[in-house]
Amino acid sequence: MGRLMKSPEVLAKEQQAREQSAMELMAQGVITFELSPRQQLAYDDAVRFAAEVDARERAYYEQLPAQIAAENQRVMADLNSGKLYLANETGDSGRVIHFASCPSVRHQVDRDVSHEVEIEQAEEIVGSWHSGPGHDFVAKWPNLMTLEEVEQLPSYRACQRCNPDTKERRKLAARIPKPSKITSITPERIGREYETAAGEYLGVLESYTVSRDLIVLHCSERDYRGTRESLVTMLPKQ
Repeated sequence: MGRLMKSPEVLAKEQQAREQSAMELMAQGVITFELSPRQQLAYDDAVRFAAEVDARERAYYEQLPAQIAAENQRVMADLNSGKLYLANETGDSGRVIHFASCPSVRHQVDRDVSHEVEIEQAEEIVGSWHSGPGHDFVAKWPNLMTLEEVEQLPSYRACQRCNPDTKERRKLAARIPKPSKITSITPERIGREYETAAGEYLGVLESYTVSRDLIVLHCSERDYRGTRESLVTMLPKQ
């Protein structure tokens, strides 16, 4: 009669069980072996570190309910003061504006959820965010704003999911004009407004004169004389 052979999977599980049992017996002091002074020092340090981590974890989670309650009170105070919009920074498109009630930012506004957010992918939980010591993942604090504060932002885009009632769906930052050499001026720029590189307003360019060493801008407010290396700023059209 042939002898039954265990599969590699079964053998691996049995080996793992034996190793785990040995580690448990060592921890209980049932299995002991002599350590060198350096090994004993390393072992003592590891045990001490594990105890410190355990103590920090216990202390953190003991105070966590009170911390979450205080965070929820802060959020409610902001909401009650009229800060009904949430602005999130994104990597490439500036701020995204949500209603504070938007489902996509609930994990920020509801601080109970903030401290343990399940990440799901294909209906499987692939990780959890915990805010205990040693864990980096916790939902960031909600940047709540009033509508007036939102409209003062230089740029933003509105969330497509909750569709907040901002004045613009996408607000682009205004272009800041940069100084350029006076030699860049051409006849096509007559009628545009100019200022010096120092910010002194010259008015509308009416004409200009070019000589060997000097270029003169004849503007509505005053003339400006400069060399070919001088800088002036053409202002954006109103």
